Amino acid sequence: MHRITLPSTKHHFMFLEAGEIATAAHDGVKWMRHQNDLWKIDMKRFEKQIVLGEDSYVARAEAIMSEIEDLVPITRAWRNVDDVVGGLPNVPAFLAGTPQNMRRRVRTMSETAPLTIFMNLATSAIIDADTVLRRGIVLLALTRLLVEHRTVELWVGTTLDDGHHSGTAAWRIDTAPLDLARAAFMIADVSMSRLFGYAMCEVLTDCHLGGGGQREQHAARLREATGWHEDGLLYIPWMSVRDDMVNDPVGWIRERLAQYTSGSDSNSDSDD
Repeated sequence: MHRITLPSTKHHFMFLEAGEIATAAHDGVKWMRHQNDLWKIDMKRFEKQIVLGEDSYVARAEAIMSEIEDLVPITRAWRNVDDVVGGLPNVPAFLAGTPQNMRRRVRTMSETAPLTIFMNLATSAIIDADTVLRRGIVLLALTRLLVEHRTVELWVGTTLDDGHHSGTAAWRIDTAPLDLARAAFMIADVSMSRLFGYAMCEVLTDCHLGGGGQREQHAARLREATGWHEDGLLYIPWMSVRDDMVNDPVGWIRERLAQYTSGSDSNSDSDD
């Protein structure tokens, strides 16, 4: 477990490995019970499923994977190209009399560039558990698709913000290999977001919090706390009742990923 508080602020972060969830829940039992009183979520089931996972969610994710197979995001990476100018010689090309006998590095779009995903599982209180689950199933399907094509570091969690304090609790899910049943439960089940996640946010601040806060501000604070670069980060914010994600989660993902699948850096300046 790793905790971070941003300098001169009241914004707190907790980063856990999946295997630390049970211990963190035990240590934060006061706030776990508080969230249980609010949401009436079965704590016994939570304790069981964080170990066993949820196979039924995996089957549901299988059914929608075909809908998002064209959404594999592309992020920027470096590659070497042959040119008439560059920072390094291509000796075989020079000896062969080829004009493009120098090499230079350019930024390009690459489907294999590493990607960090952060999924904020927090939602407006009016959103019901079935909608939370449906969103999670879509995110699980997206994750399954991505890990088949590239290196992915996957973090999921929640954030709560009362305007003065904020807490963000996040847990890393191993993607090499991806443990489908446990990943499904940790992404999609309401007991992870509204029971465990919310409780851990309040553990960090030792007070009751409400609301998800400003999305752009949270994304910026998350990057500050972690050092994650915006180019290599897919940030999925908390869900409001007004979001398209409520009624059309696949369409929302498609629009969200447009920034990763459009455009090119093929004409970018070289870096000798």
